[in-house]
Amino acid sequence: MIKFKIKTTLSLIVILLVFGISVQQVYAGAWTQKKGGGYYKLDFRYLSGEKVYDPSGTKIPISKFTDLTIGVFGSYGITNDFTFFLGAAVFKSVKLDTTVSGVENDIKGFGNMMIGGKYKMANFGKSVLSGKLIFGLPTGKTGDDGALWIGSKDFSQAIGLEYGYSLYPVPAYLNAGATFTNRSAGISDHFNYALEAGYSFLKNLTLIVRFHGQISFENGDVNVKGGFGTFSNNQQFIAYNAELIYKFTDNIGIKGYYESGGAGKNIISAPVLNVGMFFSN
Repeated sequence: MIKFKIKTTLSLIVILLVFGISVQQVYAGAWTQKKGGGYYKLDFRYLSGEKVYDPSGTKIPISKFTDLTIGVFGSYGITNDFTFFLGAAVFKSVKLDTTVSGVENDIKGFGNMMIGGKYKMANFGKSVLSGKLIFGLPTGKTGDDGALWIGSKDFSQAIGLEYGYSLYPVPAYLNAGATFTNRSAGISDHFNYALEAGYSFLKNLTLIVRFHGQISFENGDVNVKGGFGTFSNNQQFIAYNAELIYKFTDNIGIKGYYESGGAGKNIISAPVLNVGMFFSN
């Protein structure tokens, strides 16, 4: 029975939210940082589930899958219009509860990295339009196709647009974004979209809600399954989360969010918990 479950779900993947690439809590969405300004974050992400969406979008049971990730992220304002950023999964642990002989069911180590930049293209009234370019670096460990991986063996390139609107003097903002990612190593390209709104109830407390998703172009190698549980082919999902941010000072704070989703394909059905701390200047 366990062998059947593993073979049935070799092409399934977990929502990958290691770095928070699309949005950062202090310099959200389309807004770039001031020259010389920085934002630095350390966070912990946890998810665990026993069901997945198969390629047709139907939920099926699997052995318990757990993904623990410690991620770091840093961004720096090269100019007032251009922000450079870098992120990495400095520690990642992926486990599948199975006793099938010959199957590596527990893998740990350094995960993938990403590097990129965001450029403010236009600023009109309360609106900001920016473009971003992100490179995904395959620094994490991989193995046989369908095995547990903590990295991706493909070098990816993503290009996107972000539109932000400030509701000042109301302490709130709206943001929308779209990104196209080109994948290699036989993995299909995909399109991401996101909507976000933030509101500060108090001077130091902010609530952010997000809705985002991914659509696969299904143009990769049909024989490529990728890594079980973390990196896979033809992944699609719709997800939503709510995040609270508390700032102890103007520069130091903590954050945490809960995320769920639905309408997935090749993706685990499990909530995501994320907590972390940040520093900005």
